[in-house]
Amino acid sequence: MGSDQWLGNEEKHQGIHTSLSNGEKKLLVNALDDPDTLMSREGIPLMNRLVELNLATEIPEWRDPRYWIDQPPPEKDPELGIGRYVAWQTPLHREAVKRALEWVRQ
Repeated sequence: MGSDQWLGNEEKHQGIHTSLSNGEKKLLVNALDDPDTLMSREGIPLMNRLVELNLATEIPEWRDPRYWIDQPPPEKDPELGIGRYVAWQTPLHREAVKRALEWVRQ
C-alpha cells in the first residue's frame, strides 16, 4: 500500500483522532520538529506508543564515536528528524504522521 493510499484511508485517520488526547496531539506536533520533546514525563507514554508502532526509536546513550567505523551519527539533525534521545525511523515516517495530524485538524 502506497503512502497516498494509507493517508487517504479515513478510518485510520479517525483512529488516530480518537486515540490521542489533545495533550498528546500537541506533543506530537512539537515532536515533528524536535523529537526530543517526547523525553518528558508527559511525552514518554506517547514515545513508547510511537516506538511500538515503529514510527520512532530511542537513541542509545552510548553514542560514543569510538564505537563507529566511519562517522558517528549526528548529535542532532532536525531536517532528518533526529534528536539527541529520540529519532523518527525515517523522514517518511515523520511526514506520514504530519499528514495524518493535518487531516485530523480539518
